[in-house]
Amino acid sequence: MLAQPIRHILVATDFSEYSRRAMQYALSLAERMGASIDLLHVWEPPAHLETEGMVMVSGEPGSEVESSSLAQAGQLLHAWSEHYRSDSVPLRVHLERGPVTDTILRVSNNGYDLVVMGTHGRTGIARLFMGSVAQKVVARATCPVLTVHGMEEEQEAQPAG
Repeated sequence: MLAQPIRHILVATDFSEYSRRAMQYALSLAERMGASIDLLHVWEPPAHLETEGMVMVSGEPGSEVESSSLAQAGQLLHAWSEHYRSDSVPLRVHLERGPVTDTILRVSNNGYDLVVMGTHGRTGIARLFMGSVAQKVVARATCPVLTVHGMEEEQEAQPAG
């Protein structure tokens, strides 16, 4: 059985260094395969914000905190799209609001051949307690998912020179 050609790639980003590496990998892949990229950032409202004893529910659509956070995320997404713009790879951006894993999975069901995302590569207790968005997407996605690991530990261990 031959693999389906990759023509439409979804890159999920949280603007971390891990996401930068995933985006660079996806761009390289898209250039070689003649694919397009959709860059997705999902803003998940915090359950609540505590400020000196005051609890403000920010998950309500239209709140000042949400508007400000979405505007900032939109600016970062636009900056990323400008930084990674390529004459050979069509690039579109999507800003979504909602639970991160569920939203990535919902969007990925809209005709994508591949999802690319960075992963922090947590193991042990950290992975158990924090979970992994990438791991959950890999487990539940209906299309292939490529995870790109960060290399920070390896870079720190290498001698300068």
